Amino acid sequence: MPAEPSRTPLRDIDILGVLAATVLILSAIAGNGYGFHRDELQTLDDARHLAAGFVAYPPLTPLLGRLSIAVFGISPWALRLPAALINFVSLVLTGLTARELGGRRLAQCVALLMSLGVGIVFSTMLQYNTPDYLAWALAAFFTARLLRTGDPRNWIGVGAALGIGALSKYSIAFLAISILAGVATLPSRRSALRSRWFWLGALTTLLIASPNLIWLARHQFITLVMEHSIHARDIRWGRTQGYWTDQLKFNMLALPLVLWGIVWLLRSARFRLLAFFFFGPLLLLALVKGRGYYLLPAYIPVNAAAGVALEQWLARRRAVSARRWLPRAATAVVVLALVVDAAALSFRSVQIARPGSAFYLYQARKNTDVADEIGWPEFVASVANAYQTLAPSERDHLAVLAENYGEAGALEIYGPNYGLSLPISEVNSWWDRGFGTPPPENVLVTGGELPGLAAHFDTCRLVGWVQIPYGVKNEESLHHQPIFFCHHLRGTWSQVWAQDRKFG
Repeated sequence: MPAEPSRTPLRDIDILGVLAATVLILSAIAGNGYGFHRDELQTLDDARHLAAGFVAYPPLTPLLGRLSIAVFGISPWALRLPAALINFVSLVLTGLTARELGGRRLAQCVALLMSLGVGIVFSTMLQYNTPDYLAWALAAFFTARLLRTGDPRNWIGVGAALGIGALSKYSIAFLAISILAGVATLPSRRSALRSRWFWLGALTTLLIASPNLIWLARHQFITLVMEHSIHARDIRWGRTQGYWTDQLKFNMLALPLVLWGIVWLLRSARFRLLAFFFFGPLLLLALVKGRGYYLLPAYIPVNAAAGVALEQWLARRRAVSARRWLPRAATAVVVLALVVDAAALSFRSVQIARPGSAFYLYQARKNTDVADEIGWPEFVASVANAYQTLAPSERDHLAVLAENYGEAGALEIYGPNYGLSLPISEVNSWWDRGFGTPPPENVLVTGGELPGLAAHFDTCRLVGWVQIPYGVKNEESLHHQPIFFCHHLRGTWSQVWAQDRKFG
């Protein structure tokens, strides 16, 4: 039977807060990094067009970005500040989940350290992974509290967590399905289906998620269409391969503790429901060919259980061993291994290398996100240089048509500094915003190919090249270097726009 948590939760939060502050410190040091990531450029644009939903994701991430830039202005550090703060809270919640499982100071710190690398990596940019991770952490905490206390009112907290998840990333559905499967499968938990608090929790989820659900219905569930398209692309490009080996890479030296935590949950009659937090998503994601990192939030209760298992084992060793130094040595080895794990994950992602240096090139080879944070101001400057080559008559009724959301987002932020009009794009939510009124007569195209463009316009010609510094290899430097000027679309813009919607 696990021990009840100590009666000094504030002291526990203090030490957990100190450890979790690592993400805030690294964010302050490296928050400006190399510039915005291409995904953040899309988030920034959506943040300035707030709605109850977007083509690429639910609305919570752009809302967080909007709140931050409204206070601190537009900069990488400001945009990423919500990510650092949320991951700080998620790490503390992981430690407190261990506390609900009966863990004391050591168990809570070990659980947090096992999740620290993920918290650091997720703080390097603002993406929907961050509020999604918080939602899983909240769900694990309230479920653990429910199982410890037997108080069914905690189902409200679980429901709220799932609602937040639904506003963050739709993969939270895998967790909801797994919880329901656990409740229905475990005889000791089946009574929850007859509890009004369980169904009030489900209602809470629906109430929180309802603005986005209504938006989805009004937009023909376009986000699900987009996710199906992107998932098919990922499978085609081989991005979903290595799902199982990714789990080894993410855990590294902590793998024995992870397995220990899984066994501990399975053997615990009281907390076995939390095992469904891991096994349900593990199998469901494997079935639908999800990418390896999608499973990272499912490790939260496993990490909490691993900390408790280690702490209990050390307590037994102290009781029977005459060598008092052995438990201390074992604790030191575990902590060191977890710090090494967090440092290794950070080594690949935190923006601390000088662009163009050997360290930077190593990071770029291991993590394409690093390359996608370089060169956006230079990209826009290249487009502006191409614009300056145009005759005055060619600049009339001109639009800049961007191939992908990174290019569109960069043009929207930096383009006005060069007198460029706001871009148009057929990608994601830009498609919904249309091609402008009146329709453009002339178009400056980034990321296009001349044969395809020539089929749609009366004339097209090359007017410039994209220049990305430091020898960075990304989509713009490898595939989208030419900049074209095209005149007079054949047919109507409405027809072309309706046929050429793109997802990215």
